[in-house]
Amino acid sequence: MKNLLFVFFAVTIVFTSCKDENKSELEISKGRVNMLLPTSIPVNNLIVFETSGELNWQKEFNSTDFIKKAFSKVLSSEVATYFPFSDDSTKCIKEDILTAMGAKAEPLNLSEIKSMYFDEEWSIDTTEPFLFEKKILSWYPVRYFKREGSDKEEMKLIFKVKGGDAQEILAKNIKTEFQLQDTIQPTWTENLNSPKLVSLILSKVFSGKTKVWDPSNIEKELTRQEIDMNFGVTTDTIYLDNPETGKQEVKIIKREINPEEISSIIFVEDWYYDSNTLAIKKVITGIGPVRHYVKSDGEMAKKVVFMMYLGNEKTKIF
Repeated sequence: MKNLLFVFFAVTIVFTSCKDENKSELEISKGRVNMLLPTSIPVNNLIVFETSGELNWQKEFNSTDFIKKAFSKVLSSEVATYFPFSDDSTKCIKEDILTAMGAKAEPLNLSEIKSMYFDEEWSIDTTEPFLFEKKILSWYPVRYFKREGSDKEEMKLIFKVKGGDAQEILAKNIKTEFQLQDTIQPTWTENLNSPKLVSLILSKVFSGKTKVWDPSNIEKELTRQEIDMNFGVTTDTIYLDNPETGKQEVKIIKREINPEEISSIIFVEDWYYDSNTLAIKKVITGIGPVRHYVKSDGEMAKKVVFMMYLGNEKTKIF
């Protein structure tokens, strides 16, 4: 399997966040219960549009076309939008959006919209069948720009679109890598019990009841031994001289699975939308834990240890 490339982004983020009161228990579809925590799990997620096509993870998502249609509906007042992080009582009007885009009139420079920011609520149930859901509470187009005389790139949320039901397919097999510990914006994942999330996924796989697959070969089912290899499990035999006896002694050193090396997760998702409200729904179809580790030569590396698919359809990652 191929190692993932490391990609670093230098950005200035000036977002603030508002959180709803925790619920006593989050019930999800068909009476199933959220296993992440006994409360709802708000998570913030930034999806940056692909431009280079190096990984081609968004090949079925025409972000340029979607953003163009979304702004057209919003500016023509066909869809109600709200100020970012408002309580949905303060609507954005056309002049507010023009100001946020740094423009006095149309047309707008929509090439500055390079990502979408999501307010999500996560839930997971490990009973059969395994279920992982992301409920979209709202999403925002994000503008990237530099102020006059400055080389520092800034990001600005333009407006908020409320979540809701969505049935029209927007794009299939969208692949994203989610950092379990966000070092840029720690508040985005502060409510997520990452060790428990990783434990739930690994326990499901190691129970032997769930099949997992090679990220680069969807026809290859991985055995437990192959999973262990991807986790770097090794058994080494070394010989040590005992200075007291003058004889060699055998020592067995075994490297076990270290769940703390799972620092990110690959999600495969189908995206749906409502053309009348612009609401977006994500349906997770695949999950892949990503191991972050140090190689023997001292270099950092990443590897998707396996892919678990939540339906009958599988798609390769590389």
